[in-house]
Amino acid sequence: MSEVVLTPHAAEGQKPIQILRERRGGVPRELVERNRQQAANRRRIIDALKDGAKTVPEIAKETGLPPHEAFWHLMAMKKYGRLVEGEEREGYFEYALAEESEQTETAS
Repeated sequence: MSEVVLTPHAAEGQKPIQILRERRGGVPRELVERNRQQAANRRRIIDALKDGAKTVPEIAKETGLPPHEAFWHLMAMKKYGRLVEGEEREGYFEYALAEESEQTETAS
């Protein structure tokens, strides 16, 4: 059976995440900046899709993102239920906001 060793931090009532932050010196700036940039890119994609379903090239053009990066964000957003894949048009699938597609399905 393993022993539980209480560190001075545990005695002070700190949570494990606080202890890790102290040891590691916080979240690296590069990671924070990358997360901010990804969130901004996804907001731009959402804004582009508010007008209706679009293909990857259309989204890339409207947001200014390279098509491969736009596609990467679309797949992540689709995975977590933010987007739905629609009809194929000109060799590309259309993507729409999940809330928009649910409203049109219930209206039909």
